[in-house]
Amino acid sequence: MILDRKHFDINNKCAIEKLIIKTPLRLGSGFFQDEACFIYLKEGEISYTSPTDNVAIQTEESVLLRCGNYFANAIRKHPAKTCEIFAVHLYPEILKELYKNEFPNFLKEYAIKPYIRKIEKQSVITHFIQSLNFYFENPNLVTDDLLKLKFKELILLLLQTDNAENIITLFSHLFNPRQAGLFEVVEAHLYSSISIVDLARLTGRSLSTFKRDFETQFSDTPANFIKEKKLEKALGLLQSTELSVSEICFEVGFQDTSHFTKTFKQKYNQSPSEYRKK
Repeated sequence: MILDRKHFDINNKCAIEKLIIKTPLRLGSGFFQDEACFIYLKEGEISYTSPTDNVAIQTEESVLLRCGNYFANAIRKHPAKTCEIFAVHLYPEILKELYKNEFPNFLKEYAIKPYIRKIEKQSVITHFIQSLNFYFENPNLVTDDLLKLKFKELILLLLQTDNAENIITLFSHLFNPRQAGLFEVVEAHLYSSISIVDLARLTGRSLSTFKRDFETQFSDTPANFIKEKKLEKALGLLQSTELSVSEICFEVGFQDTSHFTKTFKQKYNQSPSEYRKK
């Protein structure tokens, strides 16, 4: 639940915002929209899922998300408290406007196109967030020109962090959004507990279109294909590791051991424990 939200807009679009939330909470594609996004977590824990990655951040860490489809789950270890998030929405058209006469000289061409980069706790980023907080407390001082300066300041500060090379790689593609391929998304999340509905969203497809395209590419339904792959991996782990059955269950993306055992037995005519003994 969002308890409080303050934001500053540019061109009628939310540019910078501060959220106070009560967890658990899922932030879906409506929050990220079609822009790149810098998100700083002042307190709490959030896990982000992009088309090709799963990343978790803790208090005073942040992430830079390139244009794409995402969702995030906010978690709180102490439920009685709230979680505070700062977000800077880096719309491609605003970035191009900022740099129209001085195209960023740090941008390079890279073959690898990451969607998301985690930024460890950095004092320069913490101070930047403190400056944003000052403006939220004094909104009468805020203008479009000031917001644009804060955009540039954020970018320059990110380039001073220990993760600068990764930031440059990601920023190099902010001006060239892409849609992850269906195979790329499925491969990245094959052994997670992500639902078919979420996989469809990460590919930018409706559920019906995703199922149709999936069957065309893999000659199988999403549910059956993913189940078979998880069972194949489980079989290999039973053969080659000493992980417990419950550990293997979660390693391959099943939600509970009873369902895993039942599904495994339907496939191989014996339980995981029986298979391992043999």
